Amino acid sequence: MSTTITLIRHGKPAITPQGWINSSDLSQVIGHYQSARIASDSFPPEAIQALVQSAKLVFTSDLPRSIHSAQILEPTILPIRNPIFREVDFWLECPLNIRLPFHMWLFLDRLLLSLGYSPHSQSQTYNKERVRKATELLEQKSYETGSVVLVGHGITNLFIARELKKRGWHGPQMPKLEHWGCTTYSR
Repeated sequence: MSTTITLIRHGKPAITPQGWINSSDLSQVIGHYQSARIASDSFPPEAIQALVQSAKLVFTSDLPRSIHSAQILEPTILPIRNPIFREVDFWLECPLNIRLPFHMWLFLDRLLLSLGYSPHSQSQTYNKERVRKATELLEQKSYETGSVVLVGHGITNLFIARELKKRGWHGPQMPKLEHWGCTTYSR
């Protein structure tokens, strides 16, 4: 029996920080983003909805944008929420009083994390272990049921895709990272 794991990035959040943000306001802005649901004008492609409807299990993180995306994709399926699928935490404090666009804050956060600097968020070691456990859970459930879907987050989906490839799963090296991006891996 062939098994599949499909990684879907959540839809466009209702709150996408714009403009320049002070370092002192970063924590509050990220808090609003983390609690955001999906924008009312963000619609998934019908093919992705059909794929989710045919899945045996649907997983999400415990963040509202992931849960709400799964509800939009298939309102009759109760997704399995698990914090192991959360997005990598953001760096929440900056000792300098500077203003940057939100996307620059994200870039800086990811760059520093990749260099091993994470004083106020999860370490690289912690994230790697969490992704390994998340991948093992998806693999186990896909072997039991045949197909599973994760409605997750861009960076976490990227790390899970890399782990799946290391484990011999077939699919693209990079998952689709745009909102509603959908990538399937098979074995």
